[in-house]
Amino acid sequence: MIDTEVARTFDRRSALFLTWGGVLTSVLILRMLQMQVFNYKEYTRKSENNSFRVQITMPKRGNILSESGSIISKDISVYRIYVIPEETKDLNNLIDIITKDLKLRQKTVDRIWRNVKKQQPFQPVLVSENSDWNTLAKLAAKNIPGVHINTGFSRVYEMGPAGAQIFGYVGAPKKPVQNAPFFSTGINGLEKKFNNVLFGKTGQTVLITNAVGRITGEDKSQFIQPKTGQDIKLTIKEKIQKVLYDSLAINRAGCGVVLDIKTGNILAMASTPSFDANNFKADDGDEYISSLLSDVAKPFMNKTIEGLYPPGSTFKIVVALAALESGAITPNEKIFCPGFWEYGNHKYHCWEKDGHGWVDLIGALKHSCDVYFYQVALRIGIDAIKSMALKLGLNQKYMNDVLINEMPGIMPDRRWKEKNIGSYWVHGDTIISGIGQGFILTNCLQLAVMMARVASNKEIIPNLIYSNTTSNFKPLGIQQKNIQYVLNGLEEVTKKGGTASGSAINVNGKKMGGKTGTSQVRNISKSERQSGVLTSEQLKWNLRNHGLFVGYAPTNDPKYAVCVIMEHAGGSSPAARAAASIFKELLK
Repeated sequence: MIDTEVARTFDRRSALFLTWGGVLTSVLILRMLQMQVFNYKEYTRKSENNSFRVQITMPKRGNILSESGSIISKDISVYRIYVIPEETKDLNNLIDIITKDLKLRQKTVDRIWRNVKKQQPFQPVLVSENSDWNTLAKLAAKNIPGVHINTGFSRVYEMGPAGAQIFGYVGAPKKPVQNAPFFSTGINGLEKKFNNVLFGKTGQTVLITNAVGRITGEDKSQFIQPKTGQDIKLTIKEKIQKVLYDSLAINRAGCGVVLDIKTGNILAMASTPSFDANNFKADDGDEYISSLLSDVAKPFMNKTIEGLYPPGSTFKIVVALAALESGAITPNEKIFCPGFWEYGNHKYHCWEKDGHGWVDLIGALKHSCDVYFYQVALRIGIDAIKSMALKLGLNQKYMNDVLINEMPGIMPDRRWKEKNIGSYWVHGDTIISGIGQGFILTNCLQLAVMMARVASNKEIIPNLIYSNTTSNFKPLGIQQKNIQYVLNGLEEVTKKGGTASGSAINVNGKKMGGKTGTSQVRNISKSERQSGVLTSEQLKWNLRNHGLFVGYAPTNDPKYAVCVIMEHAGGSSPAARAAASIFKELLK
């Protein structure tokens, strides 16, 4: 017989068990309903994300073409092997395996580890590009977690360093793009400015993966074909570009521009020192880039539009035309140059210590007489000089829609000095402006435009993007007789006794005219003179004067204008010789 108290205790426990069991069962059922009915879409999406991997497919980038249609920059197809560190539990072992399978050099392995350490674990680390098919097949067959193989594109720069700052280069964006391990964009130059045109449209590939993330297939229903980018065609003539670059490379640093006067087309544009973006992807690419960044001569700088220089004696062209147009001088009026000119309590020296004697306009241009232009500048004043400088194209931007970081330079006047320097304009400012010194700053492209406008008496506008339309430039409105007086003086510059006589050319009777210039970087100090340093060439490289030359050819029917700036060359001769080499190629 069962004890009554024991029975009651058993019944209570059974009731509690059944009650709590019912509650737990109800909760479980409700949770299942929530997951399977109410939150069905959310969990389906999560499940699909776990089994599908979306990859952005990079489009083939458009080409950059020369005037003749030759390729300057292009994409080539590559097979790429890379690793994603967060996808493997043993990165050391993974890198050991691929090192043996691919027979990697130690330099390559070191580069892989450097990138692993400096990147986020989800970012891809390139192992190799352009591996042979057999190697790729063997590695793919192992299906190692964290190792990926894909086809893609790599940018090739056909002209190497010859114009690299203008053409630009591509690279990874500052912020990584999700699901696009080798997304690239324009970083500099035309590649950056025209990125939206060159880039095209991305595609999409959806990969099917198993529970551990290994790829087992592809969902072709969700595939989106990438769209190739558009080409851009330039006015650059590759042969002239190469001659310009080689001529500049003789000197450590400089820049140059070659213009077609009839069309305004930029036929060549280069800066030195330069760089070869093809080397950025090499195993020692990081070291190469570091060496470029530490170079005081600034290889990444597009000096044709970013570099600002006092124009030196090339600016005498502006002063001469301003004086003729104002009637302040006549072409035949002579001014005496004893080697200096005293005005007020200051003595202004000519570059020729013993002076040039009596010189007229043509003689002053031929010999680049400073004393002549000191006095002429003071006669006409800074306002007339600035007005002519603007008319001839200085202190203006031309490449805003094409290139980046263009600098307008400085063409000062009274208001500019009061605003920026905080002091009044004085006669001495006007006097030294007469020889292109003082506050005046120009860039290489502006000086080439100045020369083209003087040679044509038209408002030449430079152009870098090729167009089939015919140029129709406005007249400058300068009296043609005054233009001719100045051109006659520029012809004399390359004749016997002229400042560029050693660079004279004659290509089947075709000759060049032009103007030399020396842009002073720093005065030689008294202590330096006492120690025996008497010329700019005796100073350290970065303290020497810049050498400039602006020229046109042929003299009887101007078709081309050139500006060459040789940084710290000491004088203008190297720039004049470089211009002569370019004109010889143009006039063949």
